[in-house]
Amino acid sequence: MTTVDSVTGPRTAVSRRLAPLIGREARRLARHPVLWLVPVIVVLTTAVETPSNGRTAGYWYGTIFVAIAFFGPIIALFPANLVASSARRSRAEEMLSVMPTTDTRRTLAMSLGVALPLAGAGAVGVGAMALIDSFNDIPPDELLTAGELAQLPFILAGAGLLGVLAARWLPFTGGALLTLVASTLGGVVLFRRFDSGVWWMWWTTGTTTFEDRPPVPGEPWLHVAYLFGLCACATVAAVYRDRTQWTRLALVGVPVVAATLALGWLQLS
Repeated sequence: MTTVDSVTGPRTAVSRRLAPLIGREARRLARHPVLWLVPVIVVLTTAVETPSNGRTAGYWYGTIFVAIAFFGPIIALFPANLVASSARRSRAEEMLSVMPTTDTRRTLAMSLGVALPLAGAGAVGVGAMALIDSFNDIPPDELLTAGELAQLPFILAGAGLLGVLAARWLPFTGGALLTLVASTLGGVVLFRRFDSGVWWMWWTTGTTTFEDRPPVPGEPWLHVAYLFGLCACATVAAVYRDRTQWTRLALVGVPVVAATLALGWLQLS
């Protein structure tokens, strides 16, 4: 075995063992009926409402944004939590029987299996919004910048990771709901606002006024990095949940949390 083989071999083997587990968790999430409430709600809402200016390009542009930034995270939190909770109960025995792995690695695969499809769905929505903008004139007060659009995949991925985190640290019925309530109350206290967008201020910022809501302050691209940091915080806290891993939780988690807080402060400066 060459030196290169000795270095890359174990990493390649780990990736090959993780890939089937990630795919399995992604399929479990995609098949969960609660997740499909997002398109159902969007279809029903667009079918019954009567926009004053008609169903223009700007209307569909805003509808996609609402689906990703408002309905998506609230709903995605719960199927991600249920998928992670059921995997914890079953301990993925059917997969372990042919592919032994550690609890830490299984949780990492679960986190990636939840976050990647949700981020991909957000990216598809961003692509649709960009396509609409390229062929139509969106009102300037509703047009999102590239930095604001880049936040949307992380919003959905973060909601899913929050669901996994709740499954690991609050393994009881109602843990996901408690997480959502705590996040909302945290937004009320931290941002000193109580309106229809307060719960998602943790995850997005903007420079435009959408549907008469005042914009949330922040520099968009720095906020993208901040959102990535929040996703990393949730992943680290979930992966190193077990008491035997708390040393690693501190060694890895403290720098990640510090960097995320620094980014959060910088993007508001």
